[in-house]
Amino acid sequence: MYRVATQLPREVLDTILESMDPLNGRQSLRQCALAARSLLPAAQRILFRHVSLNEVSWTRQGRIDQFHRLLEGSPHLAKYTVELGICYLSPSAKWGDDLSQKPLASIIPRLQSLKKIDLCLVLEFGTMPAVTSSQVVALLGGMAMPNISSFSIIGLHAVDINEIFGICEWFAARGGLQNLQLKDISTTVSTIPSQTPSSCVKTVTPIHLRQFTITRDSKVIDKFLRWATSSTSPLRFTELHELTVSHLTEQSCVYILRVLDLAKSSLTCLCFMGDTASLSAFQFNAFRHLRCIFFDLRLPYIERSRPMLNEWCTALERSSGLKLESFIIQMNTSFRDGLHLGDPLAELADYPWNKLEDALVNGTQCARVVLQIRISFERMKADILQGYFPLLHSNTVSELVVRQIVYVANSRVFRNWEYRSFSREWKEVVVGSFFE
Repeated sequence: MYRVATQLPREVLDTILESMDPLNGRQSLRQCALAARSLLPAAQRILFRHVSLNEVSWTRQGRIDQFHRLLEGSPHLAKYTVELGICYLSPSAKWGDDLSQKPLASIIPRLQSLKKIDLCLVLEFGTMPAVTSSQVVALLGGMAMPNISSFSIIGLHAVDINEIFGICEWFAARGGLQNLQLKDISTTVSTIPSQTPSSCVKTVTPIHLRQFTITRDSKVIDKFLRWATSSTSPLRFTELHELTVSHLTEQSCVYILRVLDLAKSSLTCLCFMGDTASLSAFQFNAFRHLRCIFFDLRLPYIERSRPMLNEWCTALERSSGLKLESFIIQMNTSFRDGLHLGDPLAELADYPWNKLEDALVNGTQCARVVLQIRISFERMKADILQGYFPLLHSNTVSELVVRQIVYVANSRVFRNWEYRSFSREWKEVVVGSFFE
């Protein structure tokens, strides 16, 4: 079945408990009924604020059918939904039919209060369907779509990059979009139309983005950033607050520098994920409002990220006017059945920690520096884990840099292991569970 948010405010729960006091005798039944009647709209407003339709497949439309029937029977529930998430499973042969199928295409136009939509497309292994902007627009409900402030799409494969432009232009015609996320999208071999003469350029409604994310496929990033920074694009970056990018090539670095130049008076958070070419021309001191820099590194890219971090340290040393609140480096790895796919702890010793420390202290006066190592375990035994912990006591890592180590793991691993033994030497140790 579909999933909705189920956490009620404390004051609502207290009111329910007070109304159900069993010591009030027969009158309590009437009070309970009246309380339930009065609290029902408030509960519905909270329960249906965020609706997530997960694992929807062309062979299993039950969840969409149930949600559709619910809206048919109680139309007022549609106005409560502010956020909608759809995780869609589809083989290529059924892709076009799925998007136009009712009741899927008839649900979203009913949600007149909708402000955020997350569309995740999970395809069968090996399928590479052709996707058009008209198919995605069909899923969004066509011309009846209300203003959306946040839109993310994940998992489009073999899409013509011009179709992505078409989706952005479709949002531009309606206005209001502030957060755009394009993740894990691959493109076919296609060309971007040549620049249209200024006399033929049509007037578009500008989209002033506050958050922008584009990750994974370097071809998509290159082509999209080239279009996004052109005169024909409706996207505007002068009010951008948060920027997340990954897999930047030398060419896309040219375009991202254009974005950064446009956003230098508003940008507050900058995040780089995965393998990224160096931004040697980046000038930190131009970003007076920049407060957080975040590096998210996967193990295959740690070796290649070292020279980039060296260059960033040099740039930070020259940025006397920059006052960061947080500088975060996150390293990710995983363990499966005792075989590790990489060891970020062993990589730490060769990182330029002293140079980074000098740059952050002398250059930016950074108040909070976090080295966050995320290690995910699957069916790991505690005695195997203990072999890695001596590396945590290494003096090669600057105490300033290391502030947090997060273990994302099955909590059962830690039942018989005393993780507090090294917490005295580290500022903060957080043990969490990925499965909870």
